[in-house]
Amino acid sequence: MSRFPVLFLLGVVGAIAAPGDCLKAARGLTASDKVTPPLLTGDFDGDGKLDEGVVVSRGAERGILVCMSGVTSPVVLGAGRAFNEMSNLDFSSWRVYKKGVPVHRGAGQKRPPLLRVDAFLLEWESASAIVYWNGTKFIWYQQGD
Repeated sequence: MSRFPVLFLLGVVGAIAAPGDCLKAARGLTASDKVTPPLLTGDFDGDGKLDEGVVVSRGAERGILVCMSGVTSPVVLGAGRAFNEMSNLDFSSWRVYKKGVPVHRGAGQKRPPLLRVDAFLLEWESASAIVYWNGTKFIWYQQGD
């Protein structure tokens, strides 16, 4: 049986069933269509397996639900939960920032991280940030304002 229909019913386009399972485990969250694409895949935890990030919302607050392969509990960034002192990650676009690609120093930031994992690049009209897994938690690195 194809996994695509399961995701289509959830409003997430892709061919991997994990977001559906992951979204079910994350109570109170719904898939959001405010950002395209609504789903990104990459090796976000460095285990060599594909993981997924899904744009989600809890009421008016938006965030990312990260479903890491082999991990039963998803990680919620924003969507009503504090992440980098924000509960609403209202970014306008996002993409995968591939591991190994140098990260440029953000304005007023410390040394940029050396990415050993894929990361999320979140973009606003006048700012951007890289969100990456450091082995124990997701870290925010501000790129610019």
